[in-house]
Amino acid sequence: MMKKEKEKTAKKGGAKHEFFVVNLTKEKLKGHVLWKSSGNEVKVDVEGLEPGKRSLRKQFYPSSCNNYWRWSERDREYQASSDHGYTYAIVTVSNNGIRVLATDTSPDTWKW
Repeated sequence: MMKKEKEKTAKKGGAKHEFFVVNLTKEKLKGHVLWKSSGNEVKVDVEGLEPGKRSLRKQFYPSSCNNYWRWSERDREYQASSDHGYTYAIVTVSNNGIRVLATDTSPDTWKW
């Protein structure tokens, strides 16, 4: 880890993680998806995200085991624990709401 990244991680309170949103609905998405943990928040704009597409990856720095995810178009939060050593979170948005898939395998290595 480089010095600047270590400093940034220390300020945020945890190790660097990344997440992105996948649209599993049949319509373009509206709004944003929010991650929050211990006072830290990161938003990913999903306005206009086409069905079957994914958003850009966004970095987040969990400072506790409890991570909460919320899609602005629904009034529920999804909780995912970060104490299992994952680095990447894939947030799926479907007609049934959102779910979080956690992995330590970089999406850069995935083959479809």
